[in-house]
Amino acid sequence: MSGNHDEITPQDIMYILENPWEKLKWEWELDNESERQETLQFIKDRLKLTQQGGYSKIWKTPEGEPLAIVGGFKVGDKKYSTFFISSKHMETYGMQISFDMRKIVKELALQFKGCSISQYADTDDTDRISWYKFLGYKHKPERDIGNKLYFEYTSPDI
Repeated sequence: MSGNHDEITPQDIMYILENPWEKLKWEWELDNESERQETLQFIKDRLKLTQQGGYSKIWKTPEGEPLAIVGGFKVGDKKYSTFFISSKHMETYGMQISFDMRKIVKELALQFKGCSISQYADTDDTDRISWYKFLGYKHKPERDIGNKLYFEYTSPDI
């Protein structure tokens, strides 16, 4: 089963990598052009995986500048992993994106019945932990790795 797929270009990804949201900058290696190119390829590879039964979406500002990209790809039977990158525009549009993402999670839950998606957060990243909870993710302590907390959203099997 396949979800929604927006057209996402390498230029869209590069814009975000060159103008990252400060709160997520630490998560990606973006200090020089070589690191940005490696991360670009990593995201492109993940986007290819979304085409095989996953989903992807891009948000843009009213001016057409890339704001954020989210994707989910299959890693096992009814198991998905997600990625999220965002630009500096999250400072302005973060709340709107958060509500939109919560809506998308609920819509995808209807399509991907009984499936789960997961993310990790550092124990001291309280903003991210709160955000995951807002989106409907539940903390699963048995899956924690060191100081990385494991969060999972499981859609109803109805």
